[in-house]
Amino acid sequence: MATIKDVAKAANVSIATVSMVLNGKECITQKTKERVLRAAKELNYIPSIAAKTLKTNRSHILALFAGDISNPFFPEIIKGVEAAARLHNYSVIIHDLSRDEKDMEIQIERAASQRVDGIFITGTNSISQGMKEKILALKQSGIQIVSCNRFMDWGEFPLIVTEEGECVDMLLSKLAAFGHKHIGCISGYPEAWVSTRREAYFKNILEQYGLYHPEYVVNGGFLIEDGRAAARQLLERYPQITAMMCVNDTLAIGCLKGVTDMGRKVPEEFSIFGIDGIECLKYFSPEIATVDTRRYEYGFEGTERLIALIETDGEEQEALMEDMVFACTVCQGDTIKPPAKTNRQE
Repeated sequence: MATIKDVAKAANVSIATVSMVLNGKECITQKTKERVLRAAKELNYIPSIAAKTLKTNRSHILALFAGDISNPFFPEIIKGVEAAARLHNYSVIIHDLSRDEKDMEIQIERAASQRVDGIFITGTNSISQGMKEKILALKQSGIQIVSCNRFMDWGEFPLIVTEEGECVDMLLSKLAAFGHKHIGCISGYPEAWVSTRREAYFKNILEQYGLYHPEYVVNGGFLIEDGRAAARQLLERYPQITAMMCVNDTLAIGCLKGVTDMGRKVPEEFSIFGIDGIECLKYFSPEIATVDTRRYEYGFEGTERLIALIETDGEEQEALMEDMVFACTVCQGDTIKPPAKTNRQE
């Protein structure tokens, strides 16, 4: 395997010149730069990450902690993180946190042993005090962190915040304006921060219209089958329900199946919307309405912020600690319509 010395010899320049060219320094003439790059290409030279780590005291490796990578919520975030990391010559190690907290502890320790420069955390349900202390210890050791989880608002690192409340308001208000008087909510694990936050949107908005019924809210998990089971459960108990808000899109997919299993036509007799804007919704018929939380965008920009924190020192780093707020958009879909006249409740 060719070394940096081989490239320097082939290009008839010093090793320092080769290093400056490969690291994008601007002080080298274009002619010399082209000669070095041509020599590196001809020799199939691959820079040594280990050597670069020793020199800069950085590994140029990021760790991405995702709640459950089998969930279609996460691919767009992962793509955004990967794209930003690649742009800055960083590698990403993905850690799947779909099991218990003990597994998360093992993954955190593994990331630390790999000398990662930064950690991007997304999609965990909750964190114990002990785990919080471990994460903060990583931060204090010099590993930078960015998180999408609002319950991790500890003031030690920036949060990525999605403002979906206004869009949820638009869709629930539309259901109310269409004449839906019995609107249900399929939520996730009751202890999960995303469940409690989005249930609160549901409650506060429908109370304004006098349409909130706490018995119409059911908790379960976040998977498609959870949505299907919850929809059947609600409609068996409360057949007067004509519309459903689901706190994420996988639940909305399951809800669509559960509602049709019960003999209801969507959207002619029943309306549904989800939250998150996962890519596969556009391939359903009818296309499920949702709130797009711009996951690729915040994966990309969150990683840009993470790398800026890694590579910036002093007062400039303090300015990078501010939270990142992302607006959401409504994807209208085809699953929100007025209720059938036979189901309209006066």
